[in-house]
Amino acid sequence: MTWLAIKVFLKKAWATICKYWQYFALAAYTVAMFLILRKGNNAESVKQAFKMSKESHKEELNAINLAHKEEITKRDKIVVDYANTVMKLDDEYKKQNLKLHEWEKKKVKKIVKETHNDPKGRAKKIAEEFGFELVLTDDEKDLRDVVDF
Repeated sequence: MTWLAIKVFLKKAWATICKYWQYFALAAYTVAMFLILRKGNNAESVKQAFKMSKESHKEELNAINLAHKEEITKRDKIVVDYANTVMKLDDEYKKQNLKLHEWEKKKVKKIVKETHNDPKGRAKKIAEEFGFELVLTDDEKDLRDVVDF
């Protein structure tokens, strides 16, 4: 009878463990963490690792924020350059009694994006695209002998 009682008890225990396995897993995790962290040195090293991870995360966030600010600044500069270029082209077209069309504005926007760090290249491309005469200053004429425009 004793063996039969043990067998029934083990079946009931197994059914309970299967039904409430999360609680048993939590208890096993807690015991394991207690055994790992009960010594002072281990606890201190784990705390140090968490602290370093937190600092690394802060540095990463700062780098992402800085990159975002730089990207916004570049984008704003391109938008301002685009607006100025369209205004200049519009003025030039008004001098010639012409109207700047939407597709031409899109073309200028594309040129400004391509040459956002090169104003001379932008002026050259716009002059080529829209048939304007590119007027060089004296300094640029001296450079023209060295570099082909």
